[in-house]
Amino acid sequence: MIRDMLKPEYIFIGQKPASHTLADALALISERCSPYAGVKATALTKAFLAREKMGSTGFGEQLAIPHAKVRKLKQPMIALFRFTEGVDWNAMDGQPVKLAIALVMPKEDKDNTHLTILAKLSRRLVHPEFMEALLSAETEEALYKYIIEEMEENK
Repeated sequence: MIRDMLKPEYIFIGQKPASHTLADALALISERCSPYAGVKATALTKAFLAREKMGSTGFGEQLAIPHAKVRKLKQPMIALFRFTEGVDWNAMDGQPVKLAIALVMPKEDKDNTHLTILAKLSRRLVHPEFMEALLSAETEEALYKYIIEEMEENK
């Protein structure tokens, strides 16, 4: 499941939004995801911001998992963004976010795929070594291989 939605080209290390604000970080995420999702960046940003209004997706420990449900999505996707500097995400612990795992899902997600993925991620993210590896992998390729290996269906 994860392998179908996370591709090596969806990993972005060293990202620098226009500012440290949540809005600019989500705009950057939307711009990068837009060509792959086949959805306009403005529509993605709007969907991400709408979700943030329901409650912050900044979970703490430098992590956010923004998610958007959009119409006319070509393919559900997971993208990973590592920021060069912390983003003020209104995270639960009040700390800046350095890592965002973005979920872009179809509006018509009857099976609630995003909840399944959130549950899988949550099970791994409780292990400090998993988060440490996500924050320290040196290349996009290394990060991709690590995530796929760690998120295999049998784990």
